[in-house]
Amino acid sequence: MRRLLLVVSVMIASCASVAPKSSIYRGEYFYNFESASFTPDGSSEPWCVNSAKLKDAELPSDGTPERAWGTAQVVVRGVLSPRGKYCNLGAYKHFLEITDVIDISNRQRRTP
Repeated sequence: MRRLLLVVSVMIASCASVAPKSSIYRGEYFYNFESASFTPDGSSEPWCVNSAKLKDAELPSDGTPERAWGTAQVVVRGVLSPRGKYCNLGAYKHFLEITDVIDISNRQRRTP
């Protein structure tokens, strides 16, 4: 009985301690006044991201919604969600939880 209890305890502890694995992602960050996404290099599928994590990738707004659109090339570390429906009415198949911004380059304004 003690052996069974020990085995079950170890199994529960090992399951509880497994954290999602983070990876490094490279691609294009897109933002506008109502959404933000990340499209990995080599893909056309954007993933939802929290724009607050990539504020440094955004150019300052001049106060007009048309000027609050832009892109940047970024390298980030993060954890990709399982496939599902995320952000903006479930329009994205994944959410990338950014844990670290490694590099930002080529910041540009875009127009709608």
